[in-house]
Amino acid sequence: MELSTDKTIRASLLFLAFIALTWGIYRTAHIIAPIALAVFIWLIIDAFAQWLDKLSSKFPYWLALTIAVLTVVAGLVGIVLIIADTAQEVSKEAPKYQARLTEIFSWMSHNPLFERFLGENVTFSELSNRFELNQKLQTLMAGFASTIQGVASNFALIALYVVFLFAAQSNFPKKMDDLFPDKARRDQASKVGTRIRHSIEKYLGVQTVISLMQTVLSYIIMASMGLDNALFWALVIFILNYIPIVGGLAAVVLPVMFALVQFESAAMIALLTGLLFAVQFVIGNTIQPKMMGDSMNLSALVVVLSLTLWQALLGGVGAFLSAPLTVIIMIILAQFKTTHWIAVLLSADGQPDLDEEDKKRANVQPSM
Repeated sequence: MELSTDKTIRASLLFLAFIALTWGIYRTAHIIAPIALAVFIWLIIDAFAQWLDKLSSKFPYWLALTIAVLTVVAGLVGIVLIIADTAQEVSKEAPKYQARLTEIFSWMSHNPLFERFLGENVTFSELSNRFELNQKLQTLMAGFASTIQGVASNFALIALYVVFLFAAQSNFPKKMDDLFPDKARRDQASKVGTRIRHSIEKYLGVQTVISLMQTVLSYIIMASMGLDNALFWALVIFILNYIPIVGGLAAVVLPVMFALVQFESAAMIALLTGLLFAVQFVIGNTIQPKMMGDSMNLSALVVVLSLTLWQALLGGVGAFLSAPLTVIIMIILAQFKTTHWIAVLLSADGQPDLDEEDKKRANVQPSM
C-alpha cells in the first residue's frame, strides 16, 4: 500500500513539475527562444568547422571556424537580399496579380458550386466588405512585418550569444570536472552530453543537406516553368523543410497558391504541383531516412505532438527546433529511474538510453 502511495505521489509531482515548467517556458519565451536559436546556430557552425578541420591536418581549426562563420553570415545576408528583392518585385507586379485574382473570383462567382456559398452575382468588393478581407490582409501583413522586425531586432542578441558560446567552449571540460568530481558520474554525464550533441548535429546536418537537395530541385522546376520569384520560393522551401511533417506540405502548397495567381493554364498548375510533391515525397521517403538513421529515435506521433507543443510555447523558433528539443528531453529523462518510462514512451524503439553504436553492439550475435 505504501509503495502504491509513493508511486502516486511521484506521478503527481512529475505532472505538477511538467505544468510549472511548461508555464515557465511560455512566460519566458521571449528570453528562451533567442538563446535556443543561438545554441543551435553555434552547434551548426562548430560542426561545420570541425568537418572542415578534419579534411586536412594542415587546415587549422581557427581557419575552419572563420570560414564556417563567414559562410553562415553570407547565407543570412543572402536571405535578406532575396526577401527585399522579392518584396520590390511583388509590389511592381501587384496590378497584374490583382487582375488575375479578379478573374479567378469572377469564375468562382459564376460556378454553381460556389454560388451556393457566396450567393448569386456577388462582386469582389461586396465579398471583401462582407468578410473584411482588406482589414484582415492588412492585419496579416502587419503581423508578418512585426515578425520580421522581431527577428531582425534579436539578430544582434543571438549573434552575441553565439560569440560568448564559442568563448566559453574551451572551459567546458574543466566545468564538467568541477560539476562531477566522481569519475563514473563524470563519464556518464559526458556520454549523455556527447550523445545529445551528436544527435542534434547529425539531425541539423542531414536536414540541411536534405533541404538543399529539395530546394535546388524545386528551384529548377519552378524556374524552368517560369514561376515568378522562384528564388524566393526556393528560400521558403529550404526554411520550411526544417519543420517536421507540416513543413514539407507547406513547401508545396505556398508556391502552388502563387502559381494559381500567375498561371492561366490549369495543366501548368497541375504539373507544377505534381513535380514539387514528387521531389518532397521521393527525397523525404528514400534518401532522408537512410541519412538520418536512428539519430532522432522519436515516434511519428511524438514528432507531431512535439511540433504542436513547442510551436505554442516558442512560436516559429519552437516549430523549427521541435525535434531536437524533444530529443534532448528524451535523453535526459532516460537517465533517471523515475522518468525512464516517459523516455521509453517518447522513443521510437523503446530504447531511449542507447545510441546507434550501443544498439549495434547489442544486436551483434555471438559466434559459435
